[in-house]
Amino acid sequence: MQASILCFDQFELDLNSYELRKSGHVIKLEKLPMELLILLAEKRGQLVTREQIIQRLWGDDVFVDTRQGINTAIRKIRVALRDDPEHPHLLQTVAGRGYRLLAPVSTRDENPQEKPAPQLAPQLALPSSFPPSMPPASTVTGVRWRYVLVVAIVLVALVSVIFWLSLRGFSPPATEQRVTFNPPDAPITFAVVSPDGKYVAYADPTGLYWRQLASGETRRWGVPQDFIAHPNSWFPDGTHLLVTRVEGASRIPSLWKLSLLGGSQRMLMDNAAAGAVSPDGSRIAYLPGPDVGSELWLMDSDGANRRKIAVAETADKPLRGRIWPAVWSPRGRRIAYIESHGLAVLQPEEDSFSLQTRDANGGDLQVVSSDTRLKQALCWVADGRILYAYRDDPSSERSDEGVYSIRVDERTGKATSQPQTVTSGQGRVGGLSVTSDGKHLILWRENTQPQAFIAEFEAGSPRLKTSRRRLTLDANGNIAEAWTSDSKAVLFVSNRNGTWGLFKQNIDETTAEVLVEGRSIFLPRLSPDGSHVLYLTASKPDDSSLPASLMSKSLAGGPPHLVLQEKGVIRNYQCARAPSQLCIFSKLVGANHVFVSFDLEHGTGRELTRITNFAYANWTLSPDGRKVAIFLNRHQIRFLSLDTGVAHDVTIDNWPLQNGDWSANGKSVFVPSVTSKDMRVILEVNEAGKAEVVLEGDASTIFWWFLQSPDGRYGILEATVPGDNNAWMVKNF
Repeated sequence: MQASILCFDQFELDLNSYELRKSGHVIKLEKLPMELLILLAEKRGQLVTREQIIQRLWGDDVFVDTRQGINTAIRKIRVALRDDPEHPHLLQTVAGRGYRLLAPVSTRDENPQEKPAPQLAPQLALPSSFPPSMPPASTVTGVRWRYVLVVAIVLVALVSVIFWLSLRGFSPPATEQRVTFNPPDAPITFAVVSPDGKYVAYADPTGLYWRQLASGETRRWGVPQDFIAHPNSWFPDGTHLLVTRVEGASRIPSLWKLSLLGGSQRMLMDNAAAGAVSPDGSRIAYLPGPDVGSELWLMDSDGANRRKIAVAETADKPLRGRIWPAVWSPRGRRIAYIESHGLAVLQPEEDSFSLQTRDANGGDLQVVSSDTRLKQALCWVADGRILYAYRDDPSSERSDEGVYSIRVDERTGKATSQPQTVTSGQGRVGGLSVTSDGKHLILWRENTQPQAFIAEFEAGSPRLKTSRRRLTLDANGNIAEAWTSDSKAVLFVSNRNGTWGLFKQNIDETTAEVLVEGRSIFLPRLSPDGSHVLYLTASKPDDSSLPASLMSKSLAGGPPHLVLQEKGVIRNYQCARAPSQLCIFSKLVGANHVFVSFDLEHGTGRELTRITNFAYANWTLSPDGRKVAIFLNRHQIRFLSLDTGVAHDVTIDNWPLQNGDWSANGKSVFVPSVTSKDMRVILEVNEAGKAEVVLEGDASTIFWWFLQSPDGRYGILEATVPGDNNAWMVKNF
């Protein structure tokens, strides 16, 4: 008889129940990954080729992308087994061939029909029926006591089982329940649960709301229409809410206190954001402006007694770190926060992060965890655990995140347990909040992805047509940053296959051509003559001490070749268009932004110029290679002549700026911005500082940049596309 259970490492594959188990707990696994794992286990360490996998999973009639299907199944198996592809101990990849299971496999027969029924209590001989006449009282009393005895024995057995399971660390699986139901065009942007678990406050592009969890009743907060705010933290009474308000063209944030019971809004702090109220309501931790995230401060709940308690790490770093919103420990003794550590290369992947705690006065810093897969969201539960967002699959460069927990001593701020999985899902975890009793967790997920759109200019007009069409018909991240010289195709990177690869797509087609596969490929540009695509790649994007490689690949075909390497300091690079042959990259030397020329044949050239004390400067090179536009801050652009070295600055008071790209004729730059009512726009700004709106958007879609085609007819609009962005309640976590 064939074995019904395959055992390896700490896992069991039950072929009868079609379950993967670890220490008695069922681990969720979809059909294709389960079939593949069974195949690997049945082969007992032998190599399983991709052809064998295709035959097992799909048979002879294959009408799917088997390569991506196998890769996806392998990733899901690794997640289920907690197996790191960089250092595998269970599942080995044999490059170009297939896979094998490394752990020894044993078998165990288990036929449910032959199992003896569990005996919870002795079998008592009870009468199956009574005679029609009333039995003697002594008989009735005896039967009643027999029933009581059986019930008592069963209860004792159940209590014993529960006690035994508790000793083994068993707990019911975490369950998620959706609490908001917004459509993609009104995505949830923030959500936080009240301490008593009665309400969830949330924001979307239409306003600020509260929802009663028991009844589902939803109401808008009684604030003016122009009061654009995001919920941060509830006060202990469960009726007052701390929010960050953003107003005006300057987008300066401020902290306000609102009440469910009505009344006027009260501002607590100007030029501050991301407040967290202490458990007793006496203090507020917050991030001050104008450089939000560079420092962490405390103040009393009325806005008085302000003091700094933490500064983001800057020592020996080419880029400054950033502190993300803080949370309080259950008794208010300590504060925990995530600090991001800026990387020196631009990349689709986010920075590396560390989880840190301090005492409530700012001293006794403890680093609980430092991990490239750690993300920004966290909360501190009443039972002493810190919950935090974490990227589940180490082999993937998609943004799917789960929630992990680690127990931390509130007195010392040090970890007292290993991380444990709480829940997982699709999309980025935007925020976490928990009730004061620790029984209910609210998380909101962000399934917003960058996508490329094609916009067309109106004939004889500088404005763009209001209609635009999506170029990349793929729900994963797609980041377009270059045109081909004939204006017929776009070069972009995408993580549609799990890691960031390089693609090319004609603007009149719906599918893309793969140019370079790999990992951590980003920032595609075009060579001056248009014959080659350039791109950056990093062997370990989270380690800025390792060199970033600037690569070149002919659009006619052939393998890529190395142009130059810089140790983690390439911030941006661009090439002019022929007849100019100029290419520039910029790097950070301390707080200085240094501009250096390069070419495809000889690599690094000479220093052209440098800007002091502008480590984060964005810039763009004009098509003729004669000028650079540098975005110094949120309202200033510096136009620098590379021929003469003469520079002049323009100030755009009414619009916040972050980046921009030259127009095809080199007379202006296209800049994404936002109105005072949080509506997205693309501006055209000339060298005199005159700004005109050429494209209007909405509040739910963020414009990142606009690249005009060389012939001036079209533009790539890189924007985020909202997906299912909603809030969920987690129980049994």
